[in-house]
Amino acid sequence: MAGDTIGKMKWLGVRFFKVVFVFLIGASLLHAQPVPKKITVGITSLSGSTAVIFVTQKAGLFKRYGLEVEIVYFGTVPVTASALISRDIQIALMSGGGTLAVAMAGIDVVQVAGLVNKLYSAVMVSPSIKSLQDLKGLSMGIAGLGGQSEFAANYILRKEGLMPHKDVALLSVGGNAERVAALVTGKLKAIVVTPPFTGLTEKMGFRKLVNFAALDLEFQTMGIAVARAYLKTNREVVMSFLKAITEGIYFYKTHKEETKRMMASGLKMDDPDALEETYSLFVQYLYPDVPHSSVRSLQNALEAMALRNPKARDKNPADVIEDSLVTEMEESGFIAQIRKKYPGYGK
Repeated sequence: MAGDTIGKMKWLGVRFFKVVFVFLIGASLLHAQPVPKKITVGITSLSGSTAVIFVTQKAGLFKRYGLEVEIVYFGTVPVTASALISRDIQIALMSGGGTLAVAMAGIDVVQVAGLVNKLYSAVMVSPSIKSLQDLKGLSMGIAGLGGQSEFAANYILRKEGLMPHKDVALLSVGGNAERVAALVTGKLKAIVVTPPFTGLTEKMGFRKLVNFAALDLEFQTMGIAVARAYLKTNREVVMSFLKAITEGIYFYKTHKEETKRMMASGLKMDDPDALEETYSLFVQYLYPDVPHSSVRSLQNALEAMALRNPKARDKNPADVIEDSLVTEMEESGFIAQIRKKYPGYGK
């Protein structure tokens, strides 16, 4: 009888501990944070136009929206697009021209947001160049054919009555650093570059002849692109990314010193004047409050492409825009909530 009682007590004890164990595990699961969704994002440049992604990451905003983001710098649109289609990356930050070129090649890629819808580059020249007319018979260095730097060069030269490639040759030199090197070594007398390289070049004794940011020219310099197939099956992931980036824009504009430190780390930039120039430029002219894609900006990108590929004139820029996610952020009240969260915004 005593043995039965002891056995029963043991059985009840085991049941008790099992119940307590299950309760504790359940309680811990209730309070556990969801596992962040891991994604990889490719960027085509290390510049002011991509600085917001580093700020968003370092401010912890991706984690706030349930994402763990790895940022990979590819340097060129073709490599970035290839990684996007193969799903080695899930999202890409690249120019509207890049997205359009990929789409014209028959690949179903769409732009879900516009980060920078204006030109913000500048024409930097040797001290001997006093006006654009002085460049007649010389060459101007640009990033590549069909991109924003060629569009900018074409626009400003034609405005001054000069014929691009006839009066002034446009040479594809490569990245900002390569163009600056060509100016410093005297191989070129003029280049089109973007901040922070404009300020750095001025420190070397060169002159800013044209400031495109002040001209308010629409051009899809940087957008957020995804493969349409990925968007179809992972819409919530893309939405979380856009919400984080959008809050990142508000953080960028209201936390100046923190933002500059984050930019310095992300862009590998340590010149305080260059950081100040880049920060101020994007606050004043560029990152939008609501990151809608701009049809006009993409149309101008197509016009730049048409200088090399006449078929670009037949492309409808709206074909590569998927604006429903940004519209949803607006209509759901998300943007209004972010504005309230950053009361110093716009001051």
